[in-house]
Amino acid sequence: MRTLVLTAIASCGLTMGAPYAHASNAAQNDFEVFMQKIRNSVKKNPSIDSDLAKFKDDGSFADVDYTNTAMTNWDPIKHIERLQNFAYAYTNPDNKHYQDEAVYDKIVKGLEYWYAQDPESDNWWHNQISEPQKIGVLLIQMRSGKKQVPEDIEAKTLERILKDGGEPEKWTGANRTDIALHWIYRACLTENADDLKRAIDNVFSPVEYTTGEGFQYDNSYFQHGTQLYIGGYGDEILKGVTQVASYALGTSYELSKDKVELLSKFMRETYYRSVRGQNMMWDIIGRSMSRPNATKKQNTAIYAKRMIDIDPEHAEEFKNIVARLNRKKPADYKTRNGHIHYYIGDYSLYTSPSYAMDVRLASTRTKKCEYGNKENLKTYFLSYGCTCITQTGDEYYNIFPVWDWRHIPGTTAPQVEKIPMDDKAWGMNGTSTFAGGVSDSIMGATAFSYTDTKEEVNLSAKKSWYFFGDEVVCLGAGISSTTNVPVHTTINQCFLGAFNMNAKTLEHPNWIINDNIGYLFPQEEKVFFTSQEQKGKWSDINTSKSKKEESHHVFTVGIDHGVAPKNASYAYIVVPNKKSEKEMEAYYKNNPIEILSNTDKIQAVRNTEDGVWMVTFFEAGTMKHKDLSVTADKPCVLMVKDLTSKAATLHIADPGQTQTAIKVTIKNGKKEQSVTADFANTGIHAGATKAYRMAF
Repeated sequence: MRTLVLTAIASCGLTMGAPYAHASNAAQNDFEVFMQKIRNSVKKNPSIDSDLAKFKDDGSFADVDYTNTAMTNWDPIKHIERLQNFAYAYTNPDNKHYQDEAVYDKIVKGLEYWYAQDPESDNWWHNQISEPQKIGVLLIQMRSGKKQVPEDIEAKTLERILKDGGEPEKWTGANRTDIALHWIYRACLTENADDLKRAIDNVFSPVEYTTGEGFQYDNSYFQHGTQLYIGGYGDEILKGVTQVASYALGTSYELSKDKVELLSKFMRETYYRSVRGQNMMWDIIGRSMSRPNATKKQNTAIYAKRMIDIDPEHAEEFKNIVARLNRKKPADYKTRNGHIHYYIGDYSLYTSPSYAMDVRLASTRTKKCEYGNKENLKTYFLSYGCTCITQTGDEYYNIFPVWDWRHIPGTTAPQVEKIPMDDKAWGMNGTSTFAGGVSDSIMGATAFSYTDTKEEVNLSAKKSWYFFGDEVVCLGAGISSTTNVPVHTTINQCFLGAFNMNAKTLEHPNWIINDNIGYLFPQEEKVFFTSQEQKGKWSDINTSKSKKEESHHVFTVGIDHGVAPKNASYAYIVVPNKKSEKEMEAYYKNNPIEILSNTDKIQAVRNTEDGVWMVTFFEAGTMKHKDLSVTADKPCVLMVKDLTSKAATLHIADPGQTQTAIKVTIKNGKKEQSVTADFANTGIHAGATKAYRMAF
């Protein structure tokens, strides 16, 4: 039987027989460096007595159904997870079962039983990722034990992982990284230098910008085609890459400098920027939002901790991220301030110490949120301009089973009895050819024109969101539908804060406030709101989850456009950080926002304090206001700053990504200037913002 003496990292590597390649001394050292780091990263001191009691003489557990093939909640995987805990207990000097011969025997019998039964799930992920990863870690852990797994059992188990676990090159993004991870475990155990290099190359190869699945050139992330997945699959690739990069530090396999820079930029400027406190914006985690606790990202602090060593240049920023995730510091601590429009991802995000708010769209270039594996079953309206508005990060945590999914914040939707479903579960492209935004990294605007011809929806709308910093102005126009049910624009649906009113419709309110966020109505609106207990089950949105009824107190506010509206409109302003009715009333009386146009052709607003104008041209036209006129010869969205100075700044983007030239003429009094923004040959950057100086 093989033995291992853990004296120094530089000791000779472990040996195994053919067919595995013999490694050089340097590679052998790398094998042990990797395995010791893996053991350090998973070290546990579990209580295993209850699972020991369930263990049978034949190597199985009495309560595990080994014939189960479920795609989610696959029961047999508990067998490997329990054997893992046995291995942790057996190898941990602080555990009462340390070096316990009886526990060792159960580990061996359990592995033999698993090999003989060879359970399989109908979900490839369990077979090719979850199971082989867990077995690999278990075997590496046992290499540090007083007795190791018998060589023949280990060898045949690893051979099966090689045979059934898949090849990483055949996958993309996070899936490639996940498969490559168990290749690393197997390569270290078998001292196969070629396989180790191949595996690490595959873990690190997705760390590059791509037009396929993976890191996008606008710093967003796609998986399952052109589907936004900053969280969910974004979690998975960060988990794998940072894990292996931390293992590789100090070895010949270190992550290259350019890949460290890309990884760090995505984590600091996109992934963690979209986490408020401990919770991620719910609209960028895909079908995961139908799983309990999915928005909570406290466990991802380990990724940021790893980056402290991987990217020491930004160590302080990663330490701040860890402090927020662990709630050692509040959600606003060292928070990034500014606006980003991800023109490839069809996504906008504004963050500041006071609050964060985003907008998710879907165009003909991107996919709507999926509902595969019978998860996220009520997601239909989510990708049509939903908005997440958050200050603490906890405003929506686990609210989703009781949500009214016809009232997704930010969306305009018919109040159908049953939520529709797309024809394809794994995401379908949106219908909009005009979806995008403009940004100067501080402020920005997002514009969206769409038509949904699905019979029970049959809705069209023109929508814009203008992010000024202290407030976000939200406009809608051209809202038309032939459905025989009311059409609502939902402003928010979140946990009830300091608000104590029942269901009510207000004809023309000036404002409403809930949980330190105000909602101001600058034009006459038929506003509805509820503050009530709502009930539902996780299984209503995810068939694999609990059927237990949940109950939460929920605040909902929106605008009722009536049945079968024709060319209806709305306007509301989101005003965070208002701690009292007195503060909100003061803002209402002195608010700096002027709505200059809100039609299906042009939407335009002005912030009188900042001197900033934002305009959406859904078609060519002219926006006039007193002595100012702005003309665009094609659809676009633009922002103008400092018109009263000698040099104004124009930021412009083409949400249609037509790659054509757009001429903008600004006339201020008697002075007139024109700019032609040429988007020709911009390729994947066709939706990016262009900036110009205009002298008056």
